[in-house]
Amino acid sequence: MIRMEGTAGSIADHALLTRGKSPRRPGRLASVIVDELANQIIRGTLAEGDALPTEPALCKEFGFSRTVVREALKLLEERGLVRVEQGRGTTVQPRDAWNLLDPVVLRIALECDADLSLLDNLIAVRRVMEREMARAAATRLTARELAALADNLDRMEASYDDYDHFRACDNEFHAIVMKASGNEVGLTIVRAIHRHGGVTPPLAHGDSRAALARTVAAHRAIYDALAARDGELAGELISDHISSAWAERKKKRRPGRRAATVAR
Repeated sequence: MIRMEGTAGSIADHALLTRGKSPRRPGRLASVIVDELANQIIRGTLAEGDALPTEPALCKEFGFSRTVVREALKLLEERGLVRVEQGRGTTVQPRDAWNLLDPVVLRIALECDADLSLLDNLIAVRRVMEREMARAAATRLTARELAALADNLDRMEASYDDYDHFRACDNEFHAIVMKASGNEVGLTIVRAIHRHGGVTPPLAHGDSRAALARTVAAHRAIYDALAARDGELAGELISDHISSAWAERKKKRRPGRRAATVAR
């Protein structure tokens, strides 16, 4: 590993930042430190209350200047993983201080989610958010949006043998409903849950085709309620769909297997 401190480190950082056609900011280099220290904190190698190495020690360990190290510590603090105090150093914060919707934090935390408790929490949040957004969307969906939902359902039914396309249509259905609700905050939160909720294994067996058909049937019931402008029913149906889909995935999860994605 290259060791750089003081002026030498600053010169080396400058070379790294200016290499190639476009300059790289200190934040891009800091992401290397952020990822490593975030892993140590979230996985428990660094426990709550532990002090991180000093800035000079981190400079030596990672081979970057103090500018990059300080940027990394700032990013870790913004994510709630550490607290930086002038004259007292940097200490690891408790889990309830972490920003679990941050992509880096959520990705690592899900990798450590052996008992699925974090995914259970994400599902609960998603279920409540989408229920309320479906209620609001029922009175706001335009004729064009309803037509898009109907077309989406037809494409889902035609995609039983193409799971990637089926999943894309599934995501699009939920996105249309959420966008129509006008709830921008809810949309942002649920998108974060969708995007960083893990990796869904392809459903390629006979019983999986039946599961896909059940998903389409649930979506058609939701669509019918939305088309009838029945927000209460649409909200309950989408909430039940999310809960049942997740329960089915949990039941089929094999021991020792990494957590599956947030239920669709």
